Order: sequence, then C-alpha cells, then structure tokens
Amino acid sequence: MQNKQYVVQDMKRFFRGGGYNLNNLKSANKKLYNKYEKGERMKNITETTPYYDEKLESVYEAVSGESVLFIAPDCWGNELNESVTKGELYKKGLEMNPCCGPVTVKNAEPGDTVKITVEDINVAPTGHLAIYRPEFGGLSSYLEKDETITVPIENGRAKLHGKFSIPIKPMLGVLAVTPCGEKKSTLLSGTYGGNMDCNLLNKGTVLYLPVQVKGGKIITGDVHALQGNGEVLASLEIPATIRLKIELIKGRQEKWPVLETKDGWNVITSGLTSDEANEHAMIAMAEFLTKRGELTNKEWLTLMGLVGEANICKVVDTYKTARFFMGKEYTENLEF
Repeated sequence: MQNKQYVVQDMKRFFRGGGYNLNNLKSANKKLYNKYEKGERMKNITETTPYYDEKLESVYEAVSGESVLFIAPDCWGNELNESVTKGELYKKGLEMNPCCGPVTVKNAEPGDTVKITVEDINVAPTGHLAIYRPEFGGLSSYLEKDETITVPIENGRAKLHGKFSIPIKPMLGVLAVTPCGEKKSTLLSGTYGGNMDCNLLNKGTVLYLPVQVKGGKIITGDVHALQGNGEVLASLEIPATIRLKIELIKGRQEKWPVLETKDGWNVITSGLTSDEANEHAMIAMAEFLTKRGELTNKEWLTLMGLVGEANICKVVDTYKTARFFMGKEYTENLEF
C-alpha cells in the first residue's frame, strides 16, 4: 500500500527556543528544508505528552506501511540553555521528557507487534549537555556544580569545549507503545519500550514492540545527538525531526522490545538495577532465540555463552536498561 502523505504545516515547534528559526533549517537539515519549500507532503506530528497513558486520545491513526514525521523538542521542552540548569527546571516543576504522540496503528491489538523502522533522524544545529548533581549518573558525585553546556553541531560533528570534534550519531532516547494501566512518566521504561536510551536505536535500525493496548499508541522523542554506551553522566540532548515507518505484525510478539540492526539482534530490557536489567536481557534473548531460531535450547544457550554480548544501555533514571546482542553470522535464518 502506498504511504499516505500530508502537508508539512508547522516547523516552528522544532525551532522553539534556543534561537532556532526556519532559516536555521537550511543548514541543519537541507534535505528536509527542500521538501518543505517545495511543498512536498508528509504527515507530521507536533503534539507532545510527558506520559504514557492509554486514556490519552490518539493524535493520528497510521496504516501499516505508512511513514510518519515526528517533530520533537528536546527532553527539556527546549527550555534549557546556559543560563538555566537542570536543577532549576526541576524546581520550577517542568514536566520532563515531552514526547510526540500518541499515534495509533489501524487494527493493532494486544498480542500483535508493531515493527518500527527508523528511516531518518535530523537534528537541530545546537544541543545541550545538562550535568546535574547529586544523583544523576555514575559520575555525578564528581561534579563541582550543576551546569548546562551548549554544544554546536557543525558538518555532522559536535564541537565540545572548543577542543573536541566528535562525529554525531543521532539516536532515539524514547520509542514506545503505550502500556496498559495507570499513566506513567515518559522517563520510565519497561516491556513497552520507553526511555531505553539505547545508542543503537538510530537511522536504519528496526524496533519490534509488543502491542499492549488497542491501537498500540506509539510515542517517540528524547533525541540524543550523541551518547556513550551506558549514559553514565549526560547525553547531548537536542530537538530533532524523526521519520518512522510503522508496520503491523498480527498475532505474534515477544515480551520485551527486540532491536534489529544490520549486524545482529538485540533484546532490550529494564530493571531497578543494572544487574536486574541484565538478567532480564539474558533470559529474554534465550527465549527469543529458542522461539524464532532452528537450534535446540541447549545449542542456543551455549552459543550465547561463547559469542553473545551483554551490554548496559543506561545507568541514569529510576529504571536501568540493558541489551543482549547476538550477531547475524550466528542467526542467519532467524526472523522475527
């Protein structure tokens, strides 16, 4: 089915705060600017929410195979700058981590899976590092003070401290279906995905999420231009446009999110501690391989022990996240 497409109506939200305006778009995102200027049509989502809430009305219904553009502020709602620290925004009662959505998928029901391909992530020309004491990340106790650091992006590289020029690798901090039950902050993560902060969730990757409420109700945002594995202190928070292709897989799902990259398969899990998240990831990968692959349980487990990789995605926030990786050279015939 050919994708539905709609007029790009409002780019201003993307550039709210931080001195962003439509002219900045020319240098930050020439490809998208040209589409905008020519009147090329695509559906764009600008509505945001700081919660996963099954009672929240959908802002749009996508059909399977459709690509949708999300215009996302940074996790501070574009309110952060060098004159405002993260701690000061907390004191003001800012609702953290506004994410775009929710978008429902036509005919999606609990027991199904939404397959989401990250087709593109385009970031603004400036991002921010918000370093915060006393309990944000493994290194926060070594900081001298709360501080916001502005980091310009030039030619695809982050210019840090006037000394380092680091290639950016834009990623989605949050990609989720809505969980059932009481509403939850988008700072949280779980079987529904959420604030996983996995730095492999970038352009070209595919995330499989288990539908938990009717329509799925997809939410995304919290883009990081750059983040080390584990997010041990802070990431480079930045406004961005996100293009996702959304497909529906009926009657099949895994308990936890499954991320497919060109190199292999990852299961991403959450826990109150990194140890708990890691344990969930190992078990979830074993179950995934046994269900989807052609080897016996014993064969998969021994292979995991020899070539599998246990990784930490995030150590900040209430829930820590982990992923277990298996390379495609050992899973050639495996399909979701």
